Amino acid sequence: MRLIAHRGFDGQHSANTVAAVNGAIPHADMIELDVQRCASGELVVAHDSLLDIDVDGLTRVEDLDAATLAALDAHDGEGIQTLGVVLDAIPEDTGVNLELKQRGIVEEALEPARSTPHHVIISSFDDEAIRQAQAGDDPSVELAYVLGATLGDDLEVAATADCEYVHPNAWLCLFTGIVGDAHDAGLAVNAWTVDSRVGAWALAHRGVDGLIASSPHVTEWVE
Repeated sequence: MRLIAHRGFDGQHSANTVAAVNGAIPHADMIELDVQRCASGELVVAHDSLLDIDVDGLTRVEDLDAATLAALDAHDGEGIQTLGVVLDAIPEDTGVNLELKQRGIVEEALEPARSTPHHVIISSFDDEAIRQAQAGDDPSVELAYVLGATLGDDLEVAATADCEYVHPNAWLCLFTGIVGDAHDAGLAVNAWTVDSRVGAWALAHRGVDGLIASSPHVTEWVE
């Protein structure tokens, strides 16, 4: 199974930081990063739209420019960095999963995704964002539709948007037939978020293709 470091193994490191990426690289096949736009227009690597640090009354990532975000002590002494800075910290032979947290950043995300030497998956919970990425029609960038804990017409969305992957919540993989259904539809399955060895073992026996994990230790049962 492919091991994907959720936000740089956020069970061990501050999420989405360069330090997290550096710590994850020796263990992960791919690094998953959350991407959104900041006030100065750059794409930055951050999961939540709200900051827990009040900067002159501003509390949202989208309200602050890239330089201000980078200078914050937001994550154990690290600031929020641009996508370019974080991508530069990842070796070319380590893949990257860019999860888009906003619908309107598809084109901006596709540009570095196309130009970077990394294997790139663009993913999102937002079906419209996935369809916009599909319209880019670049075979070097693969697509993944992210599913929560309930099942609707999600696989149909992934199939019609020419996704290569579906990223279901781990519980969905364990308690429904979604893994087999996805494989029947020609979709590989990367389950999120895996935070225990027992969970990883159970998901492996369900037949998932990859684990989006909070720690590299979840796969130690294999050894």
